[in-house]
Amino acid sequence: MAGSGGGRLAGSLSIGAGVRWQGREWEVVAWQGAQVTLVPQDGGQEVPRAVSYRWLVGAEDFAVVSGGGAPAADGAALGGWGRQEGREEEAALWQARMVEIDTGLAPGRSEHARGFGPGTTLAQRCAAMSARLAADGVRCSAHTLADKRRKWKAAGENPVVLLPGPRDKRPGGFTDPRCLTAMQEVVARRAHASDVTIDVIREEVEDLLHSRYAEELGSAAVAALLPSRSTFYLRMKESGLADALGQPTRARAALTSTPPLPHGGREVVLRPGQVTQADTTPLRILARGDDGRPTATELTTLIDVANHSASALMITPSRPRDAESGQAGQATRAIDLTLMLAQALAPWPVMPGWDPLSAAAASSLPFGALRAADERFTEATAARPVIRPELIIYDQGSPYVSEHFTEVCDRLRIARRPARKKTPTDKPLPEHFFVTLAHRFSQHVTHGWQGRSHKKRGRGIDRMPLYTIAELQQMAQEWVALEYQQTPDAGLRDPFRPGVVLSPNEMYAVQVARSGYRAVPLSPAQNRFFLLSRWVVPGKGGFMIDYRTYQPIAQDARHYREILLRGDSKLPGREKQWECRFNPYRPERVWLYDHTVDTWVTCDFRLRHLLHDPWTADMWQEHAEQHRAAGGSAKDEEAIALSLAQRDRRRRSRRPPPKRTGAEPPFQGLELETEQPSQDPYADLEEFDLSTLRPYPALPISPMAPPPASAPPALPAGTGDADRPPDSGQTPHPLARLFPDDGDGSRPQAPAAEVLAAAYEVVEAELLDDLDPDSDDEAEDDVWEM
Repeated sequence: MAGSGGGRLAGSLSIGAGVRWQGREWEVVAWQGAQVTLVPQDGGQEVPRAVSYRWLVGAEDFAVVSGGGAPAADGAALGGWGRQEGREEEAALWQARMVEIDTGLAPGRSEHARGFGPGTTLAQRCAAMSARLAADGVRCSAHTLADKRRKWKAAGENPVVLLPGPRDKRPGGFTDPRCLTAMQEVVARRAHASDVTIDVIREEVEDLLHSRYAEELGSAAVAALLPSRSTFYLRMKESGLADALGQPTRARAALTSTPPLPHGGREVVLRPGQVTQADTTPLRILARGDDGRPTATELTTLIDVANHSASALMITPSRPRDAESGQAGQATRAIDLTLMLAQALAPWPVMPGWDPLSAAAASSLPFGALRAADERFTEATAARPVIRPELIIYDQGSPYVSEHFTEVCDRLRIARRPARKKTPTDKPLPEHFFVTLAHRFSQHVTHGWQGRSHKKRGRGIDRMPLYTIAELQQMAQEWVALEYQQTPDAGLRDPFRPGVVLSPNEMYAVQVARSGYRAVPLSPAQNRFFLLSRWVVPGKGGFMIDYRTYQPIAQDARHYREILLRGDSKLPGREKQWECRFNPYRPERVWLYDHTVDTWVTCDFRLRHLLHDPWTADMWQEHAEQHRAAGGSAKDEEAIALSLAQRDRRRRSRRPPPKRTGAEPPFQGLELETEQPSQDPYADLEEFDLSTLRPYPALPISPMAPPPASAPPALPAGTGDADRPPDSGQTPHPLARLFPDDGDGSRPQAPAAEVLAAAYEVVEAELLDDLDPDSDDEAEDDVWEM
């Protein structure tokens, strides 16, 4: 409550003004927000004092002695609060009103107005201010003024919050949101059809509303949802649907396929894996396919936004469908994207023949800390970080929107966000990576590089010796670990060292030290869920996948019989079908999932013994089509398997090209750990000296021979017959009696020789008894019966 000192002067408090407060004179030197800085005029106190404007003007002895430069509520008070352009006078007016309501005294006045005296309450002052505004033609109730004052005090007496904000126009006006949604659905449904008028759209919207809400609301209420014809036209124009109807069919289809916002703008990314971007593009490198002919390739990569690291890359064959033979085409599939995610979640090993500098131990990665946190990091780990993606911004290709890839991302708890079609700016990092790879890797692959366009393609590329896709994959992985991850990138800067350009590995080391690292190792049983799924019906002879019969292995035969005894899987909508997982790049083994006990039954291809070389499901499909074209049946798995085996034999028997040596493995994707590691049966045995092993004589086997006499205990190797004590008490080696000599060619010992001779004598006696010419038929029958 302000005082009633008589020394107040007319005017307004401002910078440079002289005031009297607490019995002394002060000068206003600064005013920031609700704080006023005062400096004493008498020099008794040299330290400035910051005081609240409310307590300053509300003091009993406060008075303005001399005026300053600018009005207090005009420029100085708004300077620290970000004044709104063109509304300074309105803000100053509301500031003066709030000060008068709060303190009872208007700024620059020394006397209280009527209704604002010292004995009035806050509610009375708000009512008096409301009456004054009503007299000036401004409608503002006392409750509204009280709310404004409360908001003003909560904002630190900021006058900007007193200004009425611009009223946002309500989208769609007063039209029911259900009608607006129906309008968008009908227009989207008409995107690929011929153009129609708005009247046809209105009729379809009315039919859609009746079919959707008639039972719930009734016909009369549904009719009220649809606005009048003129309002419907207005809403179509305001929402842009009318303009969309007037565009060509291709443009309408593109607008319909555009995903909702956001599209992947510039997020603030602070940790590895927070946001990643994936894309697929032609690699422009010819490779040798499984059939030995040149084939085009595609590259799919996953780039981390935080440090620009190439988390994973996958090279796959690409060929169009053959119209003459009917052979199906091939491109990047959902299983390839799954194998790409498997790369990102596990360390990549250094392959034989790679440069030693491509190892993580020789790079800028924090190898010691990573190895302590994840036991999968070894000395043979490539210099590429392990990044678990949390969000993937992907292209709208069919593999990315497939059911299998969606299921894998949901199982790994990876969020997905589609990018707009034909908008490379939504995922710029993969686009830039493709250009970098073409300049620094692809053009250095002399065998198969096709150039940046068909106009710059060299001659005879398809006739030169080409690399296999597996070899290209290994070469690209080495280039990423050796060059890309260790080359400084101008877009990577440490916030604490902005002048230093970092490489992706160095940027990852900076970020992982702040955000931490958590290993996500997946067991073989968990990896099997990432393979392709098929629903099969198990039978006594096994089950079929693409007309290939699979049967359980010996270890899981009992579990398979239990599944047969159960019959139905008890899954909704599946009845007798059970879930099976398989890798199309290694189809010789599949896994049948028993959901009742959460275990797997391992099954092998019935004719696996005929196929000694690696093969894929694509190769099987190719030979099945050839067999069917020759008049056979695609269900004849024996004939298809023999054809596939003969192809492999011909490939091995023909003379290899001079530029390559060794086998030519087909493209089989990347290795995904789905097999349980085998246990070593000799792991717990103690080591022993092999020189102590002694041979044991081979004895003839006869069912009627008496048990051989036990041989005396043999001494370990190195002890002679001359100095052998009769009863030395030394325990013989457990394997000593297997080898009677020391390996120096000496004759066997006497006891062993006597046993051998006695055994031969017994066998000769048995043979003589059986071949006795004087024995009758009865005796002979007795011998055979026995």
